[in-house]
Amino acid sequence: MNSFRLSNQIIEYLISKSGKETTIPELVKKFSTNEAKPGNRIKNRKDSSQDKVSVINSLIILLETEKLISVQRKTIHVAKLFSLEGKISLSKRGDGFVKLSSGNEMFIPSKLTLSAISGDIVEILPTGIGKKNNLEGEVLKIKQRGRELYRLKVLDHDNTHIFGLLLDMTGETKEGMIAKKSLLKDTIARIKADDILIVKLREGTSQESTLYEVTFIRFEEDSKEDKDFNRILMKYNYGLYYPDNVSLDYPEEVDESSVDDWSSRQDLRDLFTVTIDGETAKDFDDAISFSEVEGKIKFHVHIADVSYYVKQFSAMDDEAYHRSTSVYLANKVIPMLPPLLSENLCSLVADKNRLAFTVEMEADFNGVISSAKFYKSVIRVDKRCTYESAEKEINSGDPGNWYSLLCKFTESLKEKRVKDGRIDLNLKETYLITDDDGKIKEIKTRERLRSHMLIEELMLSANIKVAEHLRKNKVPGLFRIHESMDEEKIETLNSFLALYGFKTRIKNTDYKELKEALKEVHGHPSERIFNYFLLRSFMQAYYSGESSGHWGLGFENYCHFTSPIRRYPDLVCHRALDALVKSEKHPYTEAEITLMGKYCSEEERKAADAERDVLKLKACRYLSATGINKFSATITGFKPQSVFVELSDLNVEGVISFQHFTDGEELVIPTVFYFVSKKVKVPSDVW
Repeated sequence: MNSFRLSNQIIEYLISKSGKETTIPELVKKFSTNEAKPGNRIKNRKDSSQDKVSVINSLIILLETEKLISVQRKTIHVAKLFSLEGKISLSKRGDGFVKLSSGNEMFIPSKLTLSAISGDIVEILPTGIGKKNNLEGEVLKIKQRGRELYRLKVLDHDNTHIFGLLLDMTGETKEGMIAKKSLLKDTIARIKADDILIVKLREGTSQESTLYEVTFIRFEEDSKEDKDFNRILMKYNYGLYYPDNVSLDYPEEVDESSVDDWSSRQDLRDLFTVTIDGETAKDFDDAISFSEVEGKIKFHVHIADVSYYVKQFSAMDDEAYHRSTSVYLANKVIPMLPPLLSENLCSLVADKNRLAFTVEMEADFNGVISSAKFYKSVIRVDKRCTYESAEKEINSGDPGNWYSLLCKFTESLKEKRVKDGRIDLNLKETYLITDDDGKIKEIKTRERLRSHMLIEELMLSANIKVAEHLRKNKVPGLFRIHESMDEEKIETLNSFLALYGFKTRIKNTDYKELKEALKEVHGHPSERIFNYFLLRSFMQAYYSGESSGHWGLGFENYCHFTSPIRRYPDLVCHRALDALVKSEKHPYTEAEITLMGKYCSEEERKAADAERDVLKLKACRYLSATGINKFSATITGFKPQSVFVELSDLNVEGVISFQHFTDGEELVIPTVFYFVSKKVKVPSDVW
């Protein structure tokens, strides 16, 4: 029995019933009956029939999960539109994979992908069940291209067309052609082999080949902007500018005359309040106040009240949701909110009246938080600190100064949370120092300072308390979810521990066993690699309407509340909490929260990819410019045909083919090794 052919036949039948009803007995009767053939034994026919019933049941479950059918008892209601929609990604072979809204993935054979390119939104028709028991299908229509502009490297030309390779593609190789009749004679004369052109796919391009009709926009070299920055903008379809319908009509000052709910806010301008951020920061989401009263701690976490300026359902809100997150690319940023808000009215700059959403908490010096209150406020930041300047205050030697007391308290918070379960990995951060033109001057790494930890612990406290309050009151909001590791990844970690002769074994995702492993490897040459392996073993965090906890941090309830200038999920939580505080109707339905959680999670991953890409580009350009070709590196990961390494002095990752590790004998992997690179190549054709 060919299960794919059978499931295909069933789907064809269901398509014929679109918008109508059928029954499970009818399907079983129609598709599981065996025709008797000479020589067939009864047992074989019976087994075959049972196999077909199993295929039918599996298909019904899959189709119901994707809401193509709904089943009530034995009746099957078939959807009027028997198709699905999702974003496609293509392998190097051209096969497509579409992540569906259910979380399942659909496979599309290369010959059935039409002219889809990775990142396109496509409409797909299910055709059957594949070998891995997942749905397979074909692309019916490309509903939306994943990007607007492409880079094309000129390869050749004839009398009518210019041909080239589309660059910065994921997986597949695609080519483009420009009709010469669409170009000016001067432009045609200027175009030479290996030139990089900026092009756009022609409307209606839908041919079933890897050659696309494109329209010339400009020469890449004509732009005065940082080419790497522009390259990222095009690949991820980011836009710097805001649509014309987004109004920027906001008051210049924050005072009683410009804020209509001023009198209902708590005036906290007399509190000593500071911000602690990076030296180059421009958008200040959070500020803190702290005091000690009769052996108790009172601390305030003030978060920019973006919700006052960005009203739900407004054009600004639509654009903020579309962007979902600010993207930080070397020395540039693609902000979620325009600078008028992100760097001015919403930003908690010093010596200015600012609107905030405050979480006021009381605790003891052992890190136990006893109460939390939530309210809108007016604040005035007294001092803008950098992490470095705050660190100097902490290390000043005066145990009674404001910063030292606050640091003592936050260290107690951290100690308690680590004891309760949190996994704390102290990994260095890589950052770039660039000039105004985007040219990289230096790649540096920095250790986490006590001032970093101070701010982190206070922000965690606010996020936890907001999440607990929303969940307790059953308010639909976006929670930050992080699931525990799966068994396969635990076995990988155990194999690593065995390889180096450590005694500890991780039997499950219990925090105690993980901490024992971290304790045993501490100080060993392999500690850094184990920390990388552990970090890569963690599941990817995401946003959800269900508060199922954050395993990596060890929190039962957790959300993002403290960065609404740069993250849309935080703005969602602000609105949900505000409605709860005011006893008003919840601003979101559970269905809306579910959709927003999936979209914001996807955009967050997209931003992380873009940030990694620009780091790789800048690192390659920097290394190429230095002329250095010998590096010390640490192995950080493996794939069947390659090894991932980190350049020890730069904290920059690279990939080396296995063929460069051995002459055919058994490969012995050292922890640290030296290799010589003939040439550091800046990736231009692929990522």
